[in-house]
Amino acid sequence: MVARPTPRRVGRSRQRLNALSAKERVVGPATLVLLVSLWLPWFSIGPLSADGLGAHGWLFIAALDSIVLVLYVVIMAFGVGDLAEQGRLSKEQLLALITGVNLALVVLGFLLKPAGLSWSWGAFLALAASIVAFLPFGVPALEARRRR
Repeated sequence: MVARPTPRRVGRSRQRLNALSAKERVVGPATLVLLVSLWLPWFSIGPLSADGLGAHGWLFIAALDSIVLVLYVVIMAFGVGDLAEQGRLSKEQLLALITGVNLALVVLGFLLKPAGLSWSWGAFLALAASIVAFLPFGVPALEARRRR
């Protein structure tokens, strides 16, 4: 008698990830990387460095936006609810807006380099993460707006 293989059960964490759309699976980790990169060295001179929030205090808006986005993806993954359910904006428009604000703030912080300092790796990481987070929802929103 040959034993039948038991079917593999899909773990809960895999089910939670499957509940997210592909766009949300890109935005969540990219925004988490952006959030962490705000405290990494953005500008340096010799052995001294300054993080993004230390050099530009107004980047706390990007930090708050990033926290909201990461929490949104976690809430969607756990199936607790949908934060963008009852607003005037659709979920895609809301996520495009928030990631667009983050991108604009990071680009502004990147370009407004304090005099005498050079860029450090945290600024490049934040710039890349904000671009990656914006692409899934921002590009389709911009294309839809152009078609009108």
